[in-house]
Amino acid sequence: MKCSACHEEMIEKTGELDLRVAGKLYLVRGIAYEECPSCGEKVLTPEVSQSIYDKIINGEFTEKAIRIPILEMSRA
Repeated sequence: MKCSACHEEMIEKTGELDLRVAGKLYLVRGIAYEECPSCGEKVLTPEVSQSIYDKIINGEFTEKAIRIPILEMSRA
């Protein structure tokens, strides 16, 4: 598949992605996706997207507290 942003050939990968669904942040591990080596665009297949949606709707996830770096930006 070609990247819709820069038209380079996408590479199939498996790893983890962070997704926002209905304003909530989810970390999805062991997910298959395609990524553009040039611009970093990531694409999920419709089947993978539906699987994620189904797991969210059915509560098939664990909630864990994680620490993330937060950058506060001020206007100078």
